[in-house]
Amino acid sequence: MTTLRELRQRVHHNLLILKEREARYAGSPPLDLLNQIQDHQTALELINQALNQPNPDLEALKEALRPLLVAANIEQLDLDNLKPELPLQPYEPETVLIPAGPFWMGQDAGPDIPPEETPRHQLDLPAYRIGKYPVTHRQYAVFIQQNPAQKVPQRAGWFLREPPSDLLDHPVVGVNWADAVAYCRWLSEQTGRYYRLPTEAEWEKAAAWTGSEARLYPWGNRFEPGRCNSREAGLNRTTPVGAYSPQGDSPAGCADMAGNVQEWVSTLWGSDLQKSDYPYPYRPDDGREALTPPHLYRVYRVYRGGSFRDDRFRVRCSARGRADPDARSRWRGFRVVREER
Repeated sequence: MTTLRELRQRVHHNLLILKEREARYAGSPPLDLLNQIQDHQTALELINQALNQPNPDLEALKEALRPLLVAANIEQLDLDNLKPELPLQPYEPETVLIPAGPFWMGQDAGPDIPPEETPRHQLDLPAYRIGKYPVTHRQYAVFIQQNPAQKVPQRAGWFLREPPSDLLDHPVVGVNWADAVAYCRWLSEQTGRYYRLPTEAEWEKAAAWTGSEARLYPWGNRFEPGRCNSREAGLNRTTPVGAYSPQGDSPAGCADMAGNVQEWVSTLWGSDLQKSDYPYPYRPDDGREALTPPHLYRVYRVYRGGSFRDDRFRVRCSARGRADPDARSRWRGFRVVREER
């Protein structure tokens, strides 16, 4: 099935290919190519108009698009399986947009900086949306209720596949890395939108980047105990998501990126707990983002953000943690990324 947003992206991609072909003719492109470009531009206008309507007539849209798109000898577009955009569901995590562009990741080497956080380097990321909050017990419960074979969170107070009633708006904990991936896959299937775990680069940009500089903490460069649920707060338990908002929010508007719960990300750490097999500079194409890890005796995954058990040093935006992906701890959860496909 193809959504209107997916169709728009593919039509735009095809239009770019056609324009590249036009440029090769040095000002004298053939008429059929110009017609194809015009048809794709018209198709994009129709799709955008449909996206702005609450209940677009998809059958009429398909009939209008078919003659516009069928002639181009590029990616074939599946109009027959076009489906409407679903409105955001009550159980979907709220997300915030992180604009495309470069940011500075990691830290410069220093006496108190772990080597795995160095060197500081610039990385350019496309736009994405990331969860404003970690996924809550309330949101995760819908996934559990619709998937009888899915294991419930461990050591988190669930009873008969129901979450504790007094922790519904706390981050879900007691989930391993595979549980988090399964939730994202289920959420994608339910909504027609593509959800996944953030990479650690995406996580750090959302936590620290102001648009011109990277902060040590989401709120600034100095630790302030009243801005997050870290060990300094002395609670030794989770707090409702957003309990430290807005004073503890990141420049992008994300909450709980310092303290409360550690958060699984998609990134591999490697097989040695003491030294990462995937050091900085961060490279998304070197295997560290593989969903299926190398065939090693043990492979660890990265988590970010620190928890109520971690001190001020471990809740810095650049701090990298690692854990056995099978671990289900009462201080670790996750948040999602949503891609616009």
